[in-house]
Order: sequence, then C-alpha cells, then structure tokens
Amino acid sequence: MIQGVLMAAVVLGVPIPTPDQLMWASDELTSIGHFNMGTFQSCGIGAMTLEGNAEEGASYIALPPASTFAPTNVSTDQWIQAIKSYGAKHAVLVVSHGCGFNTFPSNTAFPEFDFVYNYSIKHSPWKNGAGDIAREFVDSCHKYGIRPGFYHGAMNNAFLNVVGGKVQPNTIPGQAKITQDQYYQILLANLRQLWTNYGPLAEVWFDGGYPSDKGSEIASLLQELQPTAVAFGGPGKNVVRWCGTESGHLSYPYWSTASAVNDCTRGEPNGAVFVPAEADTCFQTGAGVSEKDRAPYGGCWFFNANMVPKSLSALVSTYHDTVGINANLLLDWTPDQTGTLLPAHVQRYQEFGSWLRACYDDAVVQVANKTGMFSVTVPQGAAFDRIVIKEDQTKGQLVRGYTVAINGKVEVTETAIGHKRIVLLGKYVQGPATVTFNVTLSAANEPTPVISSFGLHNCSQTPTPQGCAFTSNFAYNAPANIVISSTKGSTSSACCSSCRALSNCAVFTLSAAKTCVLLSANQGGDATQGALSGSPLR
Repeated sequence: MIQGVLMAAVVLGVPIPTPDQLMWASDELTSIGHFNMGTFQSCGIGAMTLEGNAEEGASYIALPPASTFAPTNVSTDQWIQAIKSYGAKHAVLVVSHGCGFNTFPSNTAFPEFDFVYNYSIKHSPWKNGAGDIAREFVDSCHKYGIRPGFYHGAMNNAFLNVVGGKVQPNTIPGQAKITQDQYYQILLANLRQLWTNYGPLAEVWFDGGYPSDKGSEIASLLQELQPTAVAFGGPGKNVVRWCGTESGHLSYPYWSTASAVNDCTRGEPNGAVFVPAEADTCFQTGAGVSEKDRAPYGGCWFFNANMVPKSLSALVSTYHDTVGINANLLLDWTPDQTGTLLPAHVQRYQEFGSWLRACYDDAVVQVANKTGMFSVTVPQGAAFDRIVIKEDQTKGQLVRGYTVAINGKVEVTETAIGHKRIVLLGKYVQGPATVTFNVTLSAANEPTPVISSFGLHNCSQTPTPQGCAFTSNFAYNAPANIVISSTKGSTSSACCSSCRALSNCAVFTLSAAKTCVLLSANQGGDATQGALSGSPLR
C-alpha cells in the first residue's frame, strides 16, 4: 500500500491563467506557415539575410521587387487539410516576414509624409494584384475547423529599412525612406488592418518581440481588436512565451509559470506570471542531402528544394519532448513556389497524425477529475507502456510533485504536470495490475490540485523510436552558439547516446577524425566525406 503524502509549503499567490491561455493550451498541436517573398528569393539589407534560403554573408542580398512573388497554384485548402491531418487545432500564417512583403493587400498610407505601403500582394502579378493570401487562408481555416492566426514581424522589415526595431541610416534600392516615428505609425496601421479585417484570431506572433517603447500601444490595440487572441512574444494579458529553442526538444520539467513573460527557459514552479510555452520547429530537414543554400536559421522555415520532411520517428520524438512535457508544438508548413505543398510533405503529416491517433486516441484505462491519491485497475489481458496525465490549470499550475506506483512499487517520481505530461515507461506492463497516482507536493494555501485526466496507453502497434537516425557523408553546420560539446575519440554509438541523454541536443555530427559534436539546433549542413550525422529518436 502506497502511503499518501500531501505537502503544502511552496508558494503563496499562484498566478492564474486567462481563459484564452487555457484554450490555447488545450490545442496542443498548432502550425505555422511560411509562404512569402522568401519562398521565391532571399531578402535582406546588404549582406544581412532577413528572409529566405541564402548563403549567410552573400553580398547580393537585396530587396526583391514585388513582382518576384508570383505563385501559380495557391491552394490554402490543401495547406489546412494537410496540417489538420496531424491534429493541428489552430494555424498561424506568416503574412509579413523580414523582407516586409505583405501577403495581404496593405492599405497603409500616410500622405503627410508621402508614404504608401507599395510592397504587398497588391503589387504582385498573382491574380493581377487583386488577390489576398491572408483572406484565402482564413476562409480555408473556417472551412476545415481550424482557428486562424497571423505572424506580422515587428522588429525586422527590409522594405522599411528596419533591423532590430530600428530604422537604419543607409538605404538600398527599393526601400522606403522613413523616420523612426514614421515606422511606428506604419507598423500600428498594418496591425490595425490585419486585426480588423479577418475576424477573430487565435494567436498573433511577434517574432523576436516588438519595439519596447511601443508595447503599451500595441497591447491596447490588441485588447481593442483581438481581445481573445494569445500573443506569442507579445504584450497584453494573453501572452505565451518562446521555449528558447527551435530544436523541438525541451528539458523536463517544464512549467506554465515563469519569472517574466519573456523568460525563454523551462520556467519555474514559483514563477510570478502564468505564461505557457510554445515550441516552434521546422518540418524540413537537411539530413541526407547537400544543403548549399542556407539562411542563418538553417533555411528550413521557407520551402527549400534541398531539404526533405523530417522522419516520422523524429516528429514523434518532438511530440513527446514538447506536448508531452507541457508545451504546445508549433510545426511549420512550407508551400513551394507554386503555392502548394509537395506530396511527400502531405504524406508525412498524414503519417504523423495516424501515429498519434493510433497511440493516444483510446486509453486502456482512463479516469477524470480526481484529487489526492487514487488507483485504477488494469484488467487481465490488457497492457500499457505509457501514462498520460493532465492537470486542471483553471486555478493555476498547482502540482509540485507526484508519484505513480504499479502494484505497490513506485515507478515514477516527478514534479511538473501542467496541461499534459506523457510518461514513457520504457516497458510494457501486463494486467492485472493496480496503478496508483499520488500528489505528494502542491502549492501552499491554494485549492487542492485536480487531475483532469489520467490515462494508461498501449502503443505496441505504433513502434517507439529508439536509438538515432544516421546519415552518412553529411555534416551539420556547427556555429559556436549552438555547440553543446565537442568530444574527441568518440564512436557513432557513443555520440548517439550522448545526444539522447541531453534533451536540448537536436542533432550531432561525428567527423571523419572521430570528434563528436552535439548541437542544440538543426541549422542545415553539407555533404562531407567521412562524416556521420544523426538525430536522437526519443
């Protein structure tokens, strides 16, 4: 018999989520689509790449004319059907990235300083300038039951000559000539149009944040026009935070609370704000191909003909290391220059969804709305290999510690649950069996934690990824800021094991000289004779 130990001496005043944050967390699987100027041509200021798949430091990076954006077969229905097939509940479309090209028909104009936003879909050959990618995207979302959202960059805009939220002193051909104050007016006007003309939005994205001296104005505008939208990296009352890595692999425990809204770490149980995390990661990978065209962030966010979809095992591993530890997974989609997704991309999304449904749709045993300590019985002939636990966070994230015992023996001792925790046992447990859950530590002077769902699952028909996926004669790019460690005299198995042991290790390369380099992100790579690269299957 497992003795219950309920302790309560942690923190006063647990931060409470908004209903909109809770709805966002319940989506779990989300998606982001990059279809913009970078799909057709790289864009930047001088040698600074701001969008697309260009070799970093290339001096030819400039502002492509609006006529460069010339898709021939845009199918937003196909995009949304594809991401819905893996279970995405809402989708964010990149309508203005670092290039500053707007895939919505911007009406922003300021005659008083002779400015017209003439770098948008209205000035492209697509539909003779009468099209609206944002509108077609939103209509497709509504058609297929997906909640829409928008990404509009606020810190980088090559057309407006803005980098890091600041107007630069020198211009290149095609750029607007504006002042800092004029930039703020243009940004707010674009956001007002976006947040007014397309109905309710699930999420608005601020990649890299927003100009700090305009935070209150942006927050007021958001509250006025989109009061129920969450703001990724933004201001306002419904903020969600970046997880701190684009690898798709986070470190347990992961908390819904943090010290500040811009805290890009795993958070902390006594955090001052409720600000759940979103983990954005690429769908494409450079594994197995020579990636000659690359951007500073790997060239994987926009369509790249030199890249392929991540393997099913890699996607499953990412799911467990994000959704499975209390973060939302934001997986991207990348239409090609025609405006459609490649068949291989659509197929992989479908395979991913089929795996998730086969594994998690039906539980062996499941109970709901329990408190304290409780037990479930696994009948004769049944088996399970993982546990899915969900905490009711309506009154905050309250669980600070818990155990799970199987037939009287404690097999799991952990801390955070949050919206969802998936515990992979690494073995199959046959019934009959008694499984006992017990909250051992909770927030002080707060309501008793409620476990909204506790389920046991058997995924024997959906093979659990093991080991690593290897690619011969290929080496990942290894800039110093993503290198975790470098070990000489290693082997393929040791390099794989080292990466698997670190949740922040995304990929690794074993050189021909047997040096193992562990990397926190996949930033593409190149064909390299004698090198062996790989990624952990979790």
